[in-house]
Amino acid sequence: MRARLVAITVLLLATGGCAGGGGGGGTAEGERTITIASAPNVFLSALYVAKDDGLFAKEGLTVEIVEVESGNDSVAALASGQAQYADVGFEDLAELSTAGDDSVVMAHDILNRVTLTLVMRKEVADSKNVTAESPLQDRLRALKGLKIGITSPGSPTDTYMRYYLGSVGLDPERDVELVPLGGGSALLAALEQGQIDAYQLSPPTPYVAAEQGFGVVLIDGPKGEVPELDQFDYTAWATSRQWAEENTATATAFSRALTQATTKVKQQPDAVADQIMDDLGSTDRATVLRTVRAMSTALSDRGCFDAAMVKRTLDVMVRLKILENQADATEGRLWTNDYNGC
Repeated sequence: MRARLVAITVLLLATGGCAGGGGGGGTAEGERTITIASAPNVFLSALYVAKDDGLFAKEGLTVEIVEVESGNDSVAALASGQAQYADVGFEDLAELSTAGDDSVVMAHDILNRVTLTLVMRKEVADSKNVTAESPLQDRLRALKGLKIGITSPGSPTDTYMRYYLGSVGLDPERDVELVPLGGGSALLAALEQGQIDAYQLSPPTPYVAAEQGFGVVLIDGPKGEVPELDQFDYTAWATSRQWAEENTATATAFSRALTQATTKVKQQPDAVADQIMDDLGSTDRATVLRTVRAMSTALSDRGCFDAAMVKRTLDVMVRLKILENQADATEGRLWTNDYNGC
């Protein structure tokens, strides 16, 4: 958590605090060009569908996707003004706000539960005598003594893993080794090669490990197996507050296209699986389809934020020590429905 905040603060200083300047040179209302910073993921299916189906083009938008390794990089790109949108968590915005930067705001909800999926190397799971049917506490206790991959320090793969460990009395600094490895492909390869014993990430890579026989899924995030992390605003599209205010029509059009695309994701998972394989860099249709179907249940229908759910999310984050201080859940502080038609 501290590492992420330090990284963002350093980047803001290096760019002269341009996060408050409206997002990379102040895109004009008539320009209608949007840069998005994100790591490829099935929960972003609506983004890929909206682009591929021409829904953004129909709204007069040109959308460019810049690939990043982790959520930390997304926040940095957004805060520095190098992107107009990034998919981030409420903890990211709460930490920026605590640091005195309110230039970023959530504008379109994506996921209503934490979809991180825990996968363990099969031989390790067998030796620990743990399966997906074991009591949740036993699955988490089985992490003791393991080498666990994360994308980067302070990222959700790190912070939520620390919560899991702490919930069963394990010390993240003493009882496990957390290894930063970057994105999903690196984590998957490290698990297969025995360089790590477990990791958690939103599917599909945990499903790939299971289907190829070298991994066992112990927590299936999209199913909402951890009650405290269900009905929880996990990820949303954030944007520069000033940019959105200066480009209201563009921001509204972006959300409108995403909502249309989300309907297709939920209603036509087979077609969407075929469509997004290139975006994910995958040739494994069966795993992509399984993931689209699983993720569709966690997707927000219209990108609307619910004030009660936001408050619950922030309260839980404090209780889980993902956040150190209580954040303001009032609309207009960290989130807004001004651009998503809600």
